[in-house]
Amino acid sequence: MEDTKKKVFDGTSKVQAMGFRNALTEAGITFHEVDKSDSAYIGLFDEIQIFVDAKDELAALAVLKKLNY
Repeated sequence: MEDTKKKVFDGTSKVQAMGFRNALTEAGITFHEVDKSDSAYIGLFDEIQIFVDAKDELAALAVLKKLNY
């Protein structure tokens, strides 16, 4: 089975992730977020990933670039 999800964001800043999620929503791009934060070690091992369908990857990356992340 072919993987149809592409990672377009990987970071630790919840603020950046929120801004990118909002921009993707405004652009009409569907996304899936994976929050790998560990509540036992807040701030140390936080990682947020945002994935989009492969067909939306270029558009999502353009949105990300526009936000200067």
